Amino acid sequence: MIKKTIKIFLAIFLFVFVVSCSNKEQKNDFNKLSNEEKIAYLDARIKQEPKNAELYYQRAKVFQVIGNTKEALFNIRKAIEFNKKKTDYYLLEADIFFERGETSMSFDALNQAIKIDKKNIDAYLKMVEISIDLQDYNRGMESIKNVLDIDKVNARAYFMRGWIFKETGDTLRAVEDYKKAIEYKSDYEYAFEELGNLYAIKGDGLAVDYYKSTININPKNINAMYNLGLFYQEHGSIQQALDMYKRVLDISPSYTNAIYAVGYINFEEKQDYNTALDCFNKAIKSDTTYYEAYQARAKVYEKLGQHNQAQQDMEKYTELKPKYTQQ
Repeated sequence: MIKKTIKIFLAIFLFVFVVSCSNKEQKNDFNKLSNEEKIAYLDARIKQEPKNAELYYQRAKVFQVIGNTKEALFNIRKAIEFNKKKTDYYLLEADIFFERGETSMSFDALNQAIKIDKKNIDAYLKMVEISIDLQDYNRGMESIKNVLDIDKVNARAYFMRGWIFKETGDTLRAVEDYKKAIEYKSDYEYAFEELGNLYAIKGDGLAVDYYKSTININPKNINAMYNLGLFYQEHGSIQQALDMYKRVLDISPSYTNAIYAVGYINFEEKQDYNTALDCFNKAIKSDTTYYEAYQARAKVYEKLGQHNQAQQDMEKYTELKPKYTQQ
């Protein structure tokens, strides 16, 4: 308790210190604080400047980070009360409303930002994000059109339109838009990844190129690594698949699908039942609802002559499977 009080006191003391520093130095010092210290610091600043909208905005962002949307909303509304012309405030208000499940209020906040600035691309793009989440694709398309009317080379707009095309089953146009996104942003990681996914569904070897490009952009994108491994596995390149799964597990040892895939290869391709059993054990430990792993482990137990364990796993598989296949 004493340590906590000291930390908060130091945060408040920092207020006195940073007033004499440059804006850049203030920002650096602030970013080094814990969330608790940031709030204490902003509390002290607001006591000194109770009508400073920017301070409420900053405090709203901290409360949002820690998941306190009630306080975040209170603070962003105070910021707007003292400065009704700052579009960033409405964008944050929209985010907070969306996190609270109040989507109509979120759209209202974004419309207010656009009313202030009719060319506010960030507001239109947030509308697209919310629309996609709500599967309101017509509204999303309308907002994307507004973005492209303002900025014809906006890579994110093309990516999001590609996403809508993919979700509505128009994969050809999705591919076109993802490629457009890459044309205008050559390191657009997620556009490369989505192209990899779409080509993988078709069994097209271009999937490998797009997954590799994704990984070159972000060497820690384990989803792209896993999907590339899966493509290799499905097309008979077993060692390349294992190499890719190893890369995944080096970064994320509990990545369940990769653990399962290694077990599956050892069972089906190598007949290495002990290694397969170890993998399926780890997969189940990582995710106790992973029903495929129970089924696979049951097959291993049968090969090892452990019929009671096999029966128990098949019962567990039967118990779990309906819960997930019906969703």
